Amino acid sequence: MVISEAGKRVSKIDTYLNCAEVFAYRSTCIKRKYGAVIVKDDAVISTGYNGSPRDEDNCCDVGTCPRINKGLHQGQGYDMCRAIHAEANALLNCSREQTLDADLYLTGLDPVDNKIHRAKPCPLCARMIIQAGIKNVYLRVGPGENEYIKMSPKDLTWFVEG
Repeated sequence: MVISEAGKRVSKIDTYLNCAEVFAYRSTCIKRKYGAVIVKDDAVISTGYNGSPRDEDNCCDVGTCPRINKGLHQGQGYDMCRAIHAEANALLNCSREQTLDADLYLTGLDPVDNKIHRAKPCPLCARMIIQAGIKNVYLRVGPGENEYIKMSPKDLTWFVEG
């Protein structure tokens, strides 16, 4: 979490990434915690974190993750994952009119020690981000001030050759 030093304000970008981090703490995933915030015209319009669909058991409730059990990594085995990703949850709460030209902020945490995990949308979420008309994606890559990457959605990995 980027915090202000005496007499200095936290930048808007770091503030929105901090908001995404706060929502990541709400995540129910035991493999990786993610939080997303969508901002348009300098106003937060939606938030999301990764977790199971409403009223369904979460991995943190059942105490196991099939992807961890099989040693799978990012982009692998999402068909056996209980979670809806933070980006998808944030987008599901919006219309395209709301997301058109908005910015998406994404922060990831390691659930073991709550340290920043280099944020990166999966290919499916990248496709949804592009389709929603998001203008910029800000990815937290480290714990400090200005430790983020700003990307065009079309520069995200949205398709992987098989």
